[in-house]
Amino acid sequence: MKPEKNFFVKFGLAVFISLSAVVAFYFFLLRYQEVKAFFKIITSSLQPVMAGIVLAYLLCPVTKFLERLCCKTKLRASMARLISVLLSIVFAFGILSFFCALVLPQLVESVKGLIVDLPRLLEVQLERLNNYLTADNEAAYTVMQMISSVETSLMTWIKTNLFATVSTVAGSVISIGSALVNLVVSVIVTIYLLLDRERYLAQVRKLFFAASKNQRFNRIVMETAHQVNQIFGGFISGKLLDSLIVGIICFVCLKVMNMPYALLVSVIVGVTNIIPMFGPFIGAVPSAFLILLVSPAKCVAFLVFIVILQQVDGNIIGPRILGNSTGLSALYVTVAMLLFGKLMGFMGMIVGVPLFATLYYIIKRIAEYSLRQQNMPVETAEYDYKKEENKNIGGENEQGQIQPKV
Repeated sequence: MKPEKNFFVKFGLAVFISLSAVVAFYFFLLRYQEVKAFFKIITSSLQPVMAGIVLAYLLCPVTKFLERLCCKTKLRASMARLISVLLSIVFAFGILSFFCALVLPQLVESVKGLIVDLPRLLEVQLERLNNYLTADNEAAYTVMQMISSVETSLMTWIKTNLFATVSTVAGSVISIGSALVNLVVSVIVTIYLLLDRERYLAQVRKLFFAASKNQRFNRIVMETAHQVNQIFGGFISGKLLDSLIVGIICFVCLKVMNMPYALLVSVIVGVTNIIPMFGPFIGAVPSAFLILLVSPAKCVAFLVFIVILQQVDGNIIGPRILGNSTGLSALYVTVAMLLFGKLMGFMGMIVGVPLFATLYYIIKRIAEYSLRQQNMPVETAEYDYKKEENKNIGGENEQGQIQPKV
């Protein structure tokens, strides 16, 4: 093919692809709701598969450990793999069952006691409030206005949203059967992935290398994927262990302090501790309200204890378990939780930190590559303003003139 003809063919193909992309984007905007509904159907149907992938990722270290133990017993590799996968599944459900058997009965008793005692506790607090208002007419007027406003809002909500809430709860109850089916499918997907994990990873790498022919780019992507795996694996496993330790410490200390609803409060604090930095304080809000109904003095003592526990966890327990798995400062952790919490809700507050750490790592690699291309230092300390200012004192400025010493 002649060079001129080859040029016109490529030019025409580029114009055709560009026009096709513009037309496709126009129809995408025109049918945005239909496309969104279509992708929602796809994601909802693939939820068991995604849950199975997450479960397989979490159980993979356990499976590898058990497989090494099985191989030492001179079992065949295929048999050792099968036994390790089944044992890891049993281990996961065993831990979950043990937790439910240990915590749920006491948790139910705590909730029952709370429901039984709630009217009496509210009556005591209302009596205290009434005694206070009797001695202060201005405060009584303000509180009555607040009560009237709350009553009006509550009646409005009952009239407008109560039936919708009841129907939502009924729908949730009906969907329990579907959730059980999804759980079974997720476990099956997890077993398949763990049994043949090397082949599935090889298929992903094969498709990636087939699509990309730039070896340098492929190497960078593989290194980034390895770093992302280390960030997520270290953060998730470490945070779960950290939250378990915090929950146990909270339960023991609350029992020693003779706090009410010790187990219920410890479960709340332990679960919310998965959220970095602010987790214990988020869990302390409903817990403090429960204790406040019993004793305001104990509520104050509980809040002081939570502050101490957060400091111990943030400065001693957390760093020893997690180390510097994310490499993010406290400011970046706060930004990550606010950003991904807004985008993804409660789950975003949990996985937002490793996601932000991944973005931080990628941007850092790109910035360091650009600096190396310009023969500039990549260390952040080299760009400190005060350090640069001290270098220029008594030295030469950008025009080569001697600067006077200060």
